[in-house]
Amino acid sequence: MLLRRRILSLTASLRSCNHSTRDALSSPSNFSSLTKPPIAAGDILIREVKDWFKLDAPPQSHDLINRICDILKSPSSDGDDRAFYHHLTSLRLRLTEKFVLDVLNHTRYDLHSCLKFFDWAAHQPSFHHTRATFHAIFKILRGANHFRLIVEFLDGSDGFEGYRHSLRLCDALVIGYAVAGRTDVALQHFGHMRFRGLDLDTFGYHVLLNALVEEKCFDTVDVIHEQISARGFVCAVTHSILVKKLCRQGELDEAEAYLRALLPDDPDGCGAGLGILIDSLCSQEKFQKATKLLDDIKVVGTVPMDRAYSIWIKSLIGAGLLDNIEGFLQQISPLEGCEIEVVRYNSLISKLLKENNLGSVYDILTEMMVRGVLPNKKTMNAALCFFCKAGLVDEALELYRSRSEIGFAPTSMSYSYLVRTLCADRRVEQAYDVFKGAMDRGHFLGGKTFCILANALCWNGKADMAKELVIVASERDALPKFLGGCKVIPALCDAGKVDDAILINELFNRSGVATTFGMFVSLIYGTIRLMRGDKAAKLIVRMQEKGYTPTYSLYRNVIRCVCAMESGDRSCFTTLLNYQLSRWEHKVGTYNLFIEGAGFAGNPKLARLVYDLIGRNGFTPTLDSNILMLQCYLKNERIADALHFFYELREKGEVKRRLYHVMIVGLCRGNRLDDALHFLEEMKGEGRHPSIECYEVLVQKLCNRERYEEAVGLVNEFRKSGRRITSFIGNVLLYNAIKSKGVYEAWTRMRDVEEKIPEMKALGELIGVFSGRVEMEGELKRLDEVIEKCYPLDMYTYNMLLKRVVMNQAEDAFELVERIARRGYKPNERTERILDRARRILGNLNSRANLVRSGWDSRQGQLEY
Repeated sequence: MLLRRRILSLTASLRSCNHSTRDALSSPSNFSSLTKPPIAAGDILIREVKDWFKLDAPPQSHDLINRICDILKSPSSDGDDRAFYHHLTSLRLRLTEKFVLDVLNHTRYDLHSCLKFFDWAAHQPSFHHTRATFHAIFKILRGANHFRLIVEFLDGSDGFEGYRHSLRLCDALVIGYAVAGRTDVALQHFGHMRFRGLDLDTFGYHVLLNALVEEKCFDTVDVIHEQISARGFVCAVTHSILVKKLCRQGELDEAEAYLRALLPDDPDGCGAGLGILIDSLCSQEKFQKATKLLDDIKVVGTVPMDRAYSIWIKSLIGAGLLDNIEGFLQQISPLEGCEIEVVRYNSLISKLLKENNLGSVYDILTEMMVRGVLPNKKTMNAALCFFCKAGLVDEALELYRSRSEIGFAPTSMSYSYLVRTLCADRRVEQAYDVFKGAMDRGHFLGGKTFCILANALCWNGKADMAKELVIVASERDALPKFLGGCKVIPALCDAGKVDDAILINELFNRSGVATTFGMFVSLIYGTIRLMRGDKAAKLIVRMQEKGYTPTYSLYRNVIRCVCAMESGDRSCFTTLLNYQLSRWEHKVGTYNLFIEGAGFAGNPKLARLVYDLIGRNGFTPTLDSNILMLQCYLKNERIADALHFFYELREKGEVKRRLYHVMIVGLCRGNRLDDALHFLEEMKGEGRHPSIECYEVLVQKLCNRERYEEAVGLVNEFRKSGRRITSFIGNVLLYNAIKSKGVYEAWTRMRDVEEKIPEMKALGELIGVFSGRVEMEGELKRLDEVIEKCYPLDMYTYNMLLKRVVMNQAEDAFELVERIARRGYKPNERTERILDRARRILGNLNSRANLVRSGWDSRQGQLEY
């Protein structure tokens, strides 16, 4: 009663907070915005919940049963399957029928542990199995659909010989076969008993009677019922079984009449069968009739209604007739004195938790505490899930830490909720401890929770803890099979711990976890960063063996890494090349890839060896092979080798336009400008048209060396060929015009071009404006319209124009930037630097103006004085 009063006062203080946050709780995406109760109120709530949970059972009994379960579940280190016998015996348990039934009930969902304990108890000298323990194990086996085990046990001639029991063999056979659904065999053994002058007791008769109803042997039911009546064994259980018989026959009206006939003389018998009839009525959606029957019988006042009301509420929940907490509370509020089973509350709480209706869950929990409903393990787990979903992390953690004190055994789902909640609150170390505790107790939390914790550890800089998590899970055979979203391997690779990442990948593979494409990529790039080409080569081979296809850039980087680490011994490079030749149909394409990789690694000698292998192995180098080999020489500044290779190809008649292009561009980038110009003239002499890039690179290099006459000549030649000036060429000319007036002076000598091509005349004027030799007509900030007539604009062009505007009139720069954005261009970092310069210029001008103004004001004051 004291607890009840404290809960009532607490409910009033928290009710306002509950209703104000119910909308936020209706969606899991709103958990972060949940308004928690005041801290003091939250402390009171968790204290009251813990006190409530302590009412369930003595903590000592919980601890002892949990210890027995841990022994039954723990694997033997030396491979002895019966090692648990010694561990259980060392506990020196005082076995009673009730204690054995409690352990069997606790382990009923772990059939292996349940059978192990039943077998161990049967061999203890201080205990004999009873009909209740046999009936319990038979029911557990039947609930798990292991009828065959029951029959095999009963059929064995020595099935009971090895067990110490206080049950007659004939009684056990009748009860066992009845529970297993073999009523024909059970009746045969019952007949043998009667022939020998033996008889069943009241327990055995009712087990047999119930089995006959379950198997729909209704004629035989009447016979056995007569035997029960003749022996005076009729009780409340008998009436409930007969009501079940009528319901199974579809005679609901007869069942109701039977119950009403029991009201005056046997209210207990009426109460025992009432729940069965209510269940049958509700299953046929006759809710109004069921409700009326309950109201009529409740008026009598002597019939136990708990079971019937519990079944009624279960049916209402299942039918969706209690969609809100108000409806549920309205149904149970007038039922004072009628204890609803805790499982019905639990089923409603589970439904509300799935709907994220946390406000209603809170109301249900407080209602249970107020009504004094004893919680069970499902209630405790539901409360923990409620705290987690509501964002009450401290309260959830406090409840978890008090599990020994209150006899709380979290389920896998509760562990998962708590781990995910702690990860969301960035309390990853505590989440790690909870996860390890779950594994210690044999719980498997699933791949999603594992990935959430592992990723949270990685994101919070705890990659080593994530590695330890994988190792511990692997040692206990608890690694999930699907870890596609796990970021442990990428995190370790990013931290430079590639060896650890490879170890984790091996543990994954050993546990049946497939290495994903992303994991392979992370491992390969990690080894590349450490210049471990041998490991990178092995990984990319294994990647292909697993059915993945590496990208072109990935393979090129691996080959580049392999080439970079080669020092005389080319075994790794050769092995990788031979492997790829055996897998790929396009042999020359494979050689080309290795030539390119060697070129990127700065090893043209190795690239040439691969190039020579093409012809040596009976293949003909393609144009791509020649281009890659030529680029390899040019990029590594082996100009003499490049020229020699080019001349060899020319002698063979294999020089194409693309080879000239590669040669000219490569020579320019190698600062061999005169040689590039020579090849340009040679190319034109052979009637080949140089590419646009050739002209762009040559014009840029000529301007960089201030050879403006030649640069302008190339532009003139380019335009005469019918091509439009590109953005690159135009920008190069304007950029150099800002730096030097030589560009404009060279341009003025092209009068014939300006007269024939109007765009060239406009470009010449632009060069003059940018070099300061020509006055701009109109606003400089609208010069982009003129530039657009000469060549296509890009952001580089606008930045040059913006820079020119800042030099002349800084305040117009911001208007030009707005104009740039309106035209669909995105300003870059250089744009921001130019604008910063404009702000500084404007700031200096304002400072000077203020100084001048202040000096003028002071002179005025002196004159007035």
